[in-house]
Amino acid sequence: MTAHVDDLLVQIAHGSRNALAELYDLLAPLLLALLRSREGSMERACGDLVDAFARIWRRAPSYEPGHGGLEWVLDQATNADAPGRAT
Repeated sequence: MTAHVDDLLVQIAHGSRNALAELYDLLAPLLLALLRSREGSMERACGDLVDAFARIWRRAPSYEPGHGGLEWVLDQATNADAPGRAT
């Protein structure tokens, strides 16, 4: 899955909305569960999920392929101030 996430992020960086939709379909359930465990409220977690995918869309051009795409996505989802690069 990690290589697939990496490939999707590269496509998103080049403006592919289809890749963003595929990434959402692949990871939204996992991210929503993670955010809900942090927030406690499904409503708040859903809002945070939308914000996370907006950050992924905006910051994907600064993602460095091969540097942990899944971890990078998790950083974007769990930290609103996460830098737009892999750590």
